[in-house]
Amino acid sequence: MVNSMSSQVQWVFKKNCSFTPKQVGLFYIAQSGFSLIVAGFFLSQGVWLILPFTILELVVLGIALLIYARHATDYERITLNNGKLVLDTSNAGAVKQQIFNPSWVRLERLLSPRKLITMMYQGQKIEIGQFMHVSLRNDFLHELNQELKKHVS
Repeated sequence: MVNSMSSQVQWVFKKNCSFTPKQVGLFYIAQSGFSLIVAGFFLSQGVWLILPFTILELVVLGIALLIYARHATDYERITLNNGKLVLDTSNAGAVKQQIFNPSWVRLERLLSPRKLITMMYQGQKIEIGQFMHVSLRNDFLHELNQELKKHVS
């Protein structure tokens, strides 16, 4: 996704998640209620062994949904503006911002189609493009290289 305003160019890449964290919570509450009603019915019939397995199921499901919800809003945002290349990343709610001089940035893509784009800057290697579909990485690499050349000159 490219957003162009005057001399600013911005790309935002996000995960394609079906549920928001709020929807995940509502789903878990509904699933827990249903499972506990079923377990309660069997408990009232004298089959007590269902309840521990229901609790185990809900604990495991809760952990899995918590992990999903923490990463549902992860993103990468790359902005070229005012002679700066800014990389903002969000991973499980932790936002990190890195600022680079575009004239010192070099991009490369390894031969493997599954590899991310590597941004080389003052001896650092930063991988970008994890939320981008594999088939779009070459086009993005070419587009970012073109924009870097424009902002350097």
